[in-house]
Amino acid sequence: MDEPSTTENYTTTVLRRLEARGSDDALVAGARRISGTEAAHAVLAYAAALRDAGAGLGDGVALFVRNSPETLLLQLAVHFAGCRMVFVPPEPGNGELEALVRRADVKVLLFDPVFEERAREIAAHVEEARVLCVGPSSFAPDFLGAAAATAPLAPQDAADGRHLATLLYTGGTTGAPKLVTHRSSYYRAFVDFSADLAAQAAGDPALLIGTLVTHTSGHAAFLIGVLSGHRLVLLDGFDAGTALSVMDSERITRLMVVTPMLYELLDHPECRPGRFPALNTLYYTGAAASPSRLRQAIEHFGPVLHQIYGASEDGGVTELTPAEHDLDRPESLTSCGRPAPGVELELRDEDGKPVAAGETGELYVRSGSVMEGYWRDPERTAEVLDAEGWFRSGDLARMDGEGYVYLVDRARDIIVTGRTADNVYSRLLDDFLGAHPAVREAATVGLPGADGEEVHVVLVLRDPAAVPDRAELTRQVVDALGDLYAPASYSFAGSLPRTTVGKTDKRALRAALTAARG
Repeated sequence: MDEPSTTENYTTTVLRRLEARGSDDALVAGARRISGTEAAHAVLAYAAALRDAGAGLGDGVALFVRNSPETLLLQLAVHFAGCRMVFVPPEPGNGELEALVRRADVKVLLFDPVFEERAREIAAHVEEARVLCVGPSSFAPDFLGAAAATAPLAPQDAADGRHLATLLYTGGTTGAPKLVTHRSSYYRAFVDFSADLAAQAAGDPALLIGTLVTHTSGHAAFLIGVLSGHRLVLLDGFDAGTALSVMDSERITRLMVVTPMLYELLDHPECRPGRFPALNTLYYTGAAASPSRLRQAIEHFGPVLHQIYGASEDGGVTELTPAEHDLDRPESLTSCGRPAPGVELELRDEDGKPVAAGETGELYVRSGSVMEGYWRDPERTAEVLDAEGWFRSGDLARMDGEGYVYLVDRARDIIVTGRTADNVYSRLLDDFLGAHPAVREAATVGLPGADGEEVHVVLVLRDPAAVPDRAELTRQVVDALGDLYAPASYSFAGSLPRTTVGKTDKRALRAALTAARG
């Protein structure tokens, strides 16, 4: 999508929303409470300090930070100044992060003091970036101190929105990390979506962010919350007990979590049905949730669940609203919803042709929230994004007559058995076993067998001492799903490995199981 000759910078809308809160709290983090006026002033001061640090229009500014009010306001400041924001997640190793910073052409690297030692090591190998600390540091200048001594910019000093961009890390290997590139159209979608939420808000709405704000889910929650006039309550690291306590004390009306966090909330002894009458929306994202867990969540929190399906590359794709989590329609709990406003979907076969209604195909997405491409990586961009703006998601799905989408599997996670070369869709087996009363979670992977792949299931039990009878479990699987889905083997684990966005890391799981087999 071509940008117009001039584009409004979305951060000016955010600043107006913050100013409108005046002396009321805009950000809450533990004991810290920051008013709307204070937050808006900080954004303008940080933007001025960035320019003084040499960050010009389109320059890369990397944020290697934890969840904090400063982190949120820095995100706005980077874009207000017309710079390119680069999120540096803490999970990868230093070698990968060094490659990320180099590949993203970073001019300024801002790090949180908690990452000082790692930042020192990265800085030693990325000499082209100016390194600043978001607070006191033993080796880098204090950015916050500099901002406090700098005259803030004026609201009318916002850079043209054409200059801003965001790079989101989405994996890769050392030297060639994938960096998703989003520009102004991505942020215009947030402004439009949040306008409807603002019209619905009443009283003193409060949104609790439990996910990392340097990841897509946390960044999106922040933007939605501030643009719709919510008081934002931020957790520095997720702990179910702390989250439940804050939901009470701050009278949280909206909550953003990834699916494993939802499970942790449900498993906490203080999560009691009816405890949170103020809560009207619980967003969950990042990974599919089992229907049995969704029923449990509705019993505990009420009719407030709102699923968002998407990825860093394509933004929000579908949503399943609270009203559509229908216990009278059990199949609704297996759907990821219908296309979000402004989103086009197509299901295609291996030749790229549309499949018939009800059939399984790969999901293609087109919208204003689809990435521009992978940063300076035309070859990998061309693999997933065509000239007409269609993004190839890699997810297999089917769509019913009412437009509801049902994810079946990741294209690369299909298990092709040697019996008839038929496809085993692991999501179906995961959901079925996850509903067993003895099972907390299940993950199905394909392992090498004598004749093709074999179905292997890893189970996380509710009570490790109460191991279900495997023969009986297999019989139940066959009765429900057919012979093709009969597991060839089982193993048990205390937990499942996770990706950085909370999805079950089946690649890591498969590698560990294969290595254990020798």
